[in-house]
Amino acid sequence: MGRDARLQLKRYERNPLIAPRPGVEWEHRGTFNPGAVGDSWGRVHILYRAVDSNGTSRLGYASTADGAGVTFRSLHPVFSPSLTLEEFGCEDPRLTRLDDVFYATYTAFSRQGPRIGIASTTDFSEFKKLGIVGPNADDKDFVLFPERIDGKVAALHRLGTTIQIAYFDDIRSLVDSEKFWSSYIEHVEDHTILRGKQPWETWKVGAGPPPVKTARGWLLIYHGISANRVYSAGAALLDLKNPSVVLARTRTPILIPETTYEREGVVPNVVFPCGNVVHDGTLTVYYGGADAVCGAATVSLEKFLDDLVSENPEYKVEER
Repeated sequence: MGRDARLQLKRYERNPLIAPRPGVEWEHRGTFNPGAVGDSWGRVHILYRAVDSNGTSRLGYASTADGAGVTFRSLHPVFSPSLTLEEFGCEDPRLTRLDDVFYATYTAFSRQGPRIGIASTTDFSEFKKLGIVGPNADDKDFVLFPERIDGKVAALHRLGTTIQIAYFDDIRSLVDSEKFWSSYIEHVEDHTILRGKQPWETWKVGAGPPPVKTARGWLLIYHGISANRVYSAGAALLDLKNPSVVLARTRTPILIPETTYEREGVVPNVVFPCGNVVHDGTLTVYYGGADAVCGAATVSLEKFLDDLVSENPEYKVEER
């Protein structure tokens, strides 16, 4: 199946946006999978995963005033492993501003497998780790919605090969929720909202950046993995009041590995979106390329939404 030319992201001409710096040991094997969030002054804050020569992941910080060029980058990691479940590293950050607090969710990796960590920050130089979120099972791609749904904190994540949704009274209850998760995992199909359907996403799907609120619904950029392990990006539109309902969904990818920095790297053939920001009507998506570098791509948000809801009428109302 050919790709829909209307639903394509345009890469920055200056990509890669972030690449390993020569001689910087904590970035030796790669700088990729950037989370991003805008602040009230128009600056974009970026957390990216950096891997040292031993394979341990930490998080670095960068910022940009225009979304296209990095104007500041930390000399040292701003976030490092410290918990038992982080012994092999902190990976793949997502950033959300919720109730005027910036939260970072990330994959805590250890010999027990991937788990979800959450932290808060006010300045992106110091972070308060709030703890581990989720069941005692492999869990990844945890993103918070940027506002409450019917008074609840809402989150997307991936258990197994599909995307699920979960609701909590507050941030603290995400961490203190062992009983909740025990029941949740027993009925995980009841919480599943997105499954791979097309060839480019048949192996797995996972949430990318936090959903963007629009007049048409919550816009979710997500990644799909094909049977031959190619990582691409797609998009779905979720109902504003009940995001378990998928209103529209791309049938073909909106971004696939095409450039050298996406096709050749530590893990070849990967585009992995983790951050997005809307400014002056433009959606900018920040992504990792081949587990080696960070890239960014843009699209007119309104036109993208128009094309998304008009594509394939059978996707306009899709119950979980």
